[in-house]
Amino acid sequence: MCEYVLSESAVGELCHTLKNKICKGYIVLLRGDLGSGKTTLVRSFVASENKQCKEEVTSPTFSVAQAYKSQDYGVIYHYDIYRKDIQDMLELGLLEMFEEEGLHFVEWGDERLEKILRQNGFKVMSITINTNATLDNRIYKVAL
Repeated sequence: MCEYVLSESAVGELCHTLKNKICKGYIVLLRGDLGSGKTTLVRSFVASENKQCKEEVTSPTFSVAQAYKSQDYGVIYHYDIYRKDIQDMLELGLLEMFEEEGLHFVEWGDERLEKILRQNGFKVMSITINTNATLDNRIYKVAL
């Protein structure tokens, strides 16, 4: 596990590091409290991949999934499964969605989902984001 302590404005540095560790087909599970910076990380990653992206990257809370064009990954998929029952999501085809070629970011991807993904042969990275109450920094714990 690698740990990075970064300000919100320096998240791009982490995105650069992530690009060297992940390839098409990866599923990146994002964990952290509300407001910890999960969507900010995805927004920064999408911006670093597609300078021409005119779409605003927002959390797909109500739509569950959004897709953005990417130079290196073809498509970056962004999911928000906050308060969604994993079993219901699987029955609705979540695993099939992860089979789409591209890179997948999943906000609120818990250990149960990680276990299911690994059992089904998916490449998974998890990033846990913690806030630092005394500083304007986030602590990103990255595990492959």
